[in-house]
This record gives sequence, structure tokens and C-alpha cells, in this order.
Amino acid sequence: MKFTKSIAAIAAASALSTTAAFADGHAGGHGYYIQGSLGFNQLQDTDQSGAPGTVASDYDGGYNISVAVGKKIPAWGGTRAELELSYSENDADTIDFSGNGAGNEANVAGDINSTSIRANLLYDFKTAGKITPYVGAGVGVSFIDSSIAYGGAPVRIDDDDTVLSAQLIAGAAYKISDNLDLTLDARYSRAFGVEFSRVSPGGTATVEDDFDNLSVNLGLRFAF
Repeated sequence: MKFTKSIAAIAAASALSTTAAFADGHAGGHGYYIQGSLGFNQLQDTDQSGAPGTVASDYDGGYNISVAVGKKIPAWGGTRAELELSYSENDADTIDFSGNGAGNEANVAGDINSTSIRANLLYDFKTAGKITPYVGAGVGVSFIDSSIAYGGAPVRIDDDDTVLSAQLIAGAAYKISDNLDLTLDARYSRAFGVEFSRVSPGGTATVEDDFDNLSVNLGLRFAF
């Protein structure tokens, strides 16, 4: 999936979420909010295993963008629930293919991107000041797209997969006004059992690994 298509999907979902939250909030709803975030994302090293060898890769730092719509749940104290749509992208840095003996780290190009939709449950720790720490967790699905080529042939891992994913969240919100908070958080996510086809002059093979991302995000949360 191309970057532009991913951004278009996020923008469309953001518009729909905003409309829904606005309608609920102005029809007597209470505790609804919409949040947008932008941050640094690091895709962790992967060791994609499969015949005839392992593809060990590391990646450059990239970015993460997300939008979420949610609602506070007063009956559960500081709990709130939200639906989040996010997109991250990281360029490939080096590839070490064990099938080559010593490995090959030359002629690497391309990137890995991930579009995820997750349901998150978060808890706000109320304080006397303007800063509110929070923690949370989420589960959903991720669409992982690889567009990587390496080696002189080249060998290509140009494939995508849709898998179960989950994340842990820790951060804090600073109250700017009654309706607006500035947020800063860290998120660690895992996409489970991502499978790609590796196409080389010797044929096609399947390689697999979990994909882990660590992101630090700055955002704005607007309550209705």
C-alpha cells in the first residue's frame, strides 16, 4: 500500500471520527474526545526466518501519525476507551541474509510501513495539578507493507500481511484549557507473525517474524 493511500485513509477516518464525536457531544453526550498525535517511531530489528535462511534487518528511525476518538467512562473512575487509527513508516538500513554465509549488507533500499486500527483502554491518574499521567493497552489489527530490495540481483521482499497486533501506552496530559490537553506518551506495539514472500533468483520463499515498534508521540486532545 502506498504512503499516499495510507494518509488518505487516516484523513478520511479522522473526518468521520470528528463528525461522529461532534454529533454525540452536541446531542447531550458527555466525555467524548478526539486526539491527534505525531511522533518518532523506531521499528525494532527483525530476524525473519524461513528457507533457505534468515533475513536479519535493522531500520532507520521514522515517524508515527495517529488519530483517535474516545469517551471517558465515569463509572470506572479514570478509565476511558478509544478507537485509534495509526500509520508508521521506517526505511530499511541494513540486511544480513544468513543464506549467503557471511551475510550481505549492501545495496539496500525500501521501507516498511504499518497501518493499524486498535481499541484502547486507558486509565488517567487524577492529580491536583494540570498534569495527568496515564497508562493503557490496546489490541487490534495491523496491515504491514514491505517494499524492500537488497543485493545485486536484487532480492525483493515486496509483500504485505494483515495480522493481530497489540500495544502498551504510558504518558501524561497537560491541561491547556477545560477542553484541550497537550499529550506526550510512549507506545510499544507488536504485530504478531508477519509473513512475507522473499523473491530471489533462486525462487520464492516465505519469511516470518513479529514486528515491534517503539514510538514517542506529541498530541492534542480536544474534549466535547
